[in-house]
Amino acid sequence: MIKDLRIFGFVLLLFTFSLSYASEKIIVIDVSHGGNDDGFAIDGIKEKDLAFEIALKIVALNTADDVKIILTREGDYSVALKDRVEHINSLNPDCVISLHINSHKDIDVNGFEFFISTESVLTKKSNALAQQIENSISKEFASNGIKNANFYMLKNVTSPVTLIEMGFLSNPDDLKLLTSIEGQNKIAEAIYNTIK
Repeated sequence: MIKDLRIFGFVLLLFTFSLSYASEKIIVIDVSHGGNDDGFAIDGIKEKDLAFEIALKIVALNTADDVKIILTREGDYSVALKDRVEHINSLNPDCVISLHINSHKDIDVNGFEFFISTESVLTKKSNALAQQIENSISKEFASNGIKNANFYMLKNVTSPVTLIEMGFLSNPDDLKLLTSIEGQNKIAEAIYNTIK
C-alpha cells in the first residue's frame, strides 16, 4: 500500500511538472546584427547596440512565472541567419519578434514598420501578432503599418513571427527616441505589453 502511494505521488509530481512546463509561454526576441555586422550606423550610433539595449529592457520587464523570454544573442557577436532560424525552430516558441532599426535618405521619414511574410505557413497568426504589437506601439509612436516582406527569417521560422523596424536612425526625432533611456523604456514596455 505504501509503495503504491509512493508511485502515485511520483506520477502526480511528474504530471504537475509537465503541466507547468506546458503552460509556460516561450517568446523569442531576435536581436538583429551583432559582431562585425553593425546594421545601420550614424555618428557612431549602431543599430546592433540599440536593438540589444531594447531587448535587454524587454527581458528586464518580464516578471511572469509562465513567460520565458529567450534572446538570439546575449552579447555583441554575430549569429548567422540560418543558425538563428534553426535555433528558433528548435525552441518551438509561441512567437518570435525580430528587432531592427531603419534608415532612409530622406530624414523626414520616420515611424515604426512591421513586416510579415505571405510565404510563411503561419501568415495569419504572424499578422495577428504584428497587429497586436502595432496597436500597443501606436498609442505612443507613429506607425507606418504592417507590410509584406519575404525575408529569410519571416519565411522560415515555423512560429508566428514579425520583424519590427523601431524607427529611423536617419530621422532626428526617432534618433532621440531610440538613444534615450526613456524612449527605449517606452518601446520595451509597448512590446512587452503584447507579450503579456
